[in-house]
Amino acid sequence: MIKIVKFSILFFICLFSMEFTRGQLKDIGAILSGARSDADKLIPAYLKPYASAFGADLSSGWYNTAKPHKLLGFDLTLSVSAALVPSSDKTFNVTSLKLSGITTNNSQSGPPYFSPTVASSSSGSNTSISYPSALGSNFPLAKFSLPGGTGLGVVPAPVLQLGIGLVKGTEIDFRYMPDLSFEKDLSVQLWGLGLKHSIKQWIPGISMAPFFHLSVFLGYTQFKTDVNINYQPSDLKSAIVVDTVNITPSLYSNQQLQLLVNNFTGNIVASFDLPVVTFYGGVGLCYTTTTLKVNGKYPGAGIQDGAVVVSDNYSVTNPINASMTSTSGGATKPRLNLGVKFTMAVITFHVDYTKANYNVFTAGLGISFR
Repeated sequence: MIKIVKFSILFFICLFSMEFTRGQLKDIGAILSGARSDADKLIPAYLKPYASAFGADLSSGWYNTAKPHKLLGFDLTLSVSAALVPSSDKTFNVTSLKLSGITTNNSQSGPPYFSPTVASSSSGSNTSISYPSALGSNFPLAKFSLPGGTGLGVVPAPVLQLGIGLVKGTEIDFRYMPDLSFEKDLSVQLWGLGLKHSIKQWIPGISMAPFFHLSVFLGYTQFKTDVNINYQPSDLKSAIVVDTVNITPSLYSNQQLQLLVNNFTGNIVASFDLPVVTFYGGVGLCYTTTTLKVNGKYPGAGIQDGAVVVSDNYSVTNPINASMTSTSGGATKPRLNLGVKFTMAVITFHVDYTKANYNVFTAGLGISFR
């Protein structure tokens, strides 16, 4: 059973990330060859949709009823939430970033210039950034095209969750995903903690209402992913046609992009729990913070003996450690959720839809003992 769950989780994670890890990360390495201040702006702007989508996913799938378990009752549920990236976040305005490099675009007549984000269906970008050296524009220190999109505007996140009933109409929920790796290119971790408490019992007039339940829910989830990058001095040399000197290949063997997403959500949840079917909904707020790190050493170019060369002397180490909260929808966002659950003996199946800054569809299958 555990092997099946692990496989399911890896399948959904890799579904959206496989193309990203094998194509776009090489382009992200190229961005690091330019000005570090520009990379701090370009990479978060490019990755914003996935950071936002993960935040939306992590605030979903927490509940399928407002009715807490009785003491030591429990459920074990595997659910998948899929956030939809809006069209407005499938491109970003490069001009508004005020880069130090020279921005050009061979398909747009003039600024502002727009480029695909990671969620775009455009496989390439017509926007290029260059950094001329003192030797002139024909001898740049760095020059690269911005990456295209993966074509995946739907971002799934599977979650395995355990709920256990406590006293006084209270339930505690645990989310967990062990450190899972895929072909040494990608690893993911997830854990979360939630608390549901019945407020129906404290409200005169509805405390004895049959089938109807009303609760408050609070939840926190943390998601971490590490993705390997492989951008070597030879890649930079071929991009700007210069010599390579004093290179130690082993220095560039531990390159990694790390994304850490923290999500908080609070909701008022109501449900009508009938013998076979449950109708439920919630209204609340969610808040997401995202930290982006790019670790390792990356090649750089400089002027040596009157020529532009790629050398260890110009490399950069751990170039990015930035909060993406301001660019990834980190401000507090309202959310409205509606769903239905079907119960057959101890087997449950539920689907719901969440209206938020990133809309989310969720489906889950579980076992429940009240």
